[in-house]
Amino acid sequence: MIFKINNQVFIDNKIVMKIKELRQRKEITQGQLGKILGVSAQTILNWENGLYSPNINQLIAIADYFNVSLDYLVGRKTSKAYFVNEVTNELHKIDFEDLIEYIRKCIIENNK
Repeated sequence: MIFKINNQVFIDNKIVMKIKELRQRKEITQGQLGKILGVSAQTILNWENGLYSPNINQLIAIADYFNVSLDYLVGRKTSKAYFVNEVTNELHKIDFEDLIEYIRKCIIENNK
């Protein structure tokens, strides 16, 4: 849906919310995402504020970068690959020995 406030056009869609959510989860700035996608930080800001929408080629690049489907970006369904990627990213933040110790404790707890 597109609407106007004070002669400013706004795009009300799930894409703009998803882009910001994905960018923040990846902990990158608008400028960093812009460099990755070959656009300016201002363009990313405009997308996230709903002033403009990425074109289909940009949507494909966004989906590829964040490892999600186009369906996920437009809010049609949740991408399993996205969740697998998120879990993997979180596991990389944990010290391997701490992870092994946690798993051992869980196994012991479950065997009681």
